[in-house]
Amino acid sequence: MNLLRGIFITLCLLSPPLLAAASNDQAQLISSCAPPNSWLQPGSHAVVDESSVLARAQLNRVVLLGEHHDNQSHHDWQLRMLRALHQQQPALVVGLEMLPKVVQPKIDRFLRAETTIDVFLKEVEWQRYWSFSADYYVPLLKYAREQQIPVVALNITREKVNDAVDRGWKFAPVGMTQPAQPTRSYIRQLVRSFQRHKFPGAELDVAVEGPAFRRFVQKQLLWDRAMAEGINAQLSVAEPPSIVLAFIGSGHLMHGFGVPHQLQSLGIEKVMTMIPWDRHLDCSVLKEGFADVVFGAE
Repeated sequence: MNLLRGIFITLCLLSPPLLAAASNDQAQLISSCAPPNSWLQPGSHAVVDESSVLARAQLNRVVLLGEHHDNQSHHDWQLRMLRALHQQQPALVVGLEMLPKVVQPKIDRFLRAETTIDVFLKEVEWQRYWSFSADYYVPLLKYAREQQIPVVALNITREKVNDAVDRGWKFAPVGMTQPAQPTRSYIRQLVRSFQRHKFPGAELDVAVEGPAFRRFVQKQLLWDRAMAEGINAQLSVAEPPSIVLAFIGSGHLMHGFGVPHQLQSLGIEKVMTMIPWDRHLDCSVLKEGFADVVFGAE
């Protein structure tokens, strides 16, 4: 499957600073980028009040809430946003990156109170499909059940992703369309992500790791596309929800890359992205287009 064009050329053009790991000194300075419990407008760095953020969210069809998966403050913030938006838009739907679409019937059973949370986690094989603790997400799931909010799985299984990358597009999920091509800037971002996961503290050897990196990018594109199509499916029903509120890792959202880019290629307009600040980020990313708003999570 040829999802990508010119990735190796892009890799060769990347400058050394893009491949270098962030220093400890930089990590110690990031707390000043986004003041705790404040909303910032990337680019202008203007502080905005939460009421205006929520009012703006209601003008959109899709609201994307970012997260660093192991940051508890991000999950607390997401639940607070869900509560606030649900009060104003009761007909919203929640979308989750964490689970593949094949487990949707088991999610529905839980939402109908036919299973306990423990049984639900076993039935959806949480540990198989998501490497982060379910404890981060249980409050969200319980709130959705209590309030009768629909929850939909947005992802596809790792097995399907591997099959599509390794064996060809005909092994992708039935009905899935090929991802829109990534921008060069997204590829640069994925270089940093690849390095952080595979070679922390070291520089990436393009000549050696180029093929592995291309495979990594292909997988990211498939996940981006699957989530975008999952959101689009909710907007395409006879009576669509007022808002699809999607919980997705920030790496799939930053700078309008990833899922927002795929949504745009599907013709989805009125999309808002909110990203909680995290200590792994560098202040230099807070440019116009990084997100619609950034929340200073502690």
